[in-house]
Amino acid sequence: MNKRAFIKKIKEIAQQDKRRRLDSRYLKVMGFLVAKGFLYTNKKIHLNPNGHINLTDAIWAGRFVEPRILEVLPAAYGRFKKHFSGDAETVENLEHIIEMIKQKSDHKIEFYGISIEKIRPWFFIRLRDRRSKSLDERKVSKTFRFKPETVDILKKLKDQTGQSETAILEYLIATKRVDSSYKI
Repeated sequence: MNKRAFIKKIKEIAQQDKRRRLDSRYLKVMGFLVAKGFLYTNKKIHLNPNGHINLTDAIWAGRFVEPRILEVLPAAYGRFKKHFSGDAETVENLEHIIEMIKQKSDHKIEFYGISIEKIRPWFFIRLRDRRSKSLDERKVSKTFRFKPETVDILKKLKDQTGQSETAILEYLIATKRVDSSYKI
């Protein structure tokens, strides 16, 4: 390939990239991911925090315009499932990757060429709005039945310390776990 043909090819690719960056699919996906705090850009993009994203459009934008989208897409889907829709195969693929990350699996799985090692950190970042929790900050809801006397003691501790009942129970369990003399 001579120099002129090479320069012509580069210009064609640049024009194609420019057109793709103006595509509504790309702008909608990037607007959502930037608004939620997954990605940052130096270009001015209309933020779309409450938008509904088609997974096919997100994958297109990740494959042909911005590969970072494919890195953060599983984490974004995991935290904001109601904002996404797509075909059953894509949803199943995303759910499988999310499950593998939750189980801390070391399998060599890829999501459209992006390794699970590059995807994993996005599940643990703190987002801008602080409302959605990262995978390591999420709490599990449990229901316990206590004796009335235990509930009274818990309420007194709550009033004395100003902490929530959950925080008090977590603290007591954590201190007992360190103390190996506790036996059931």
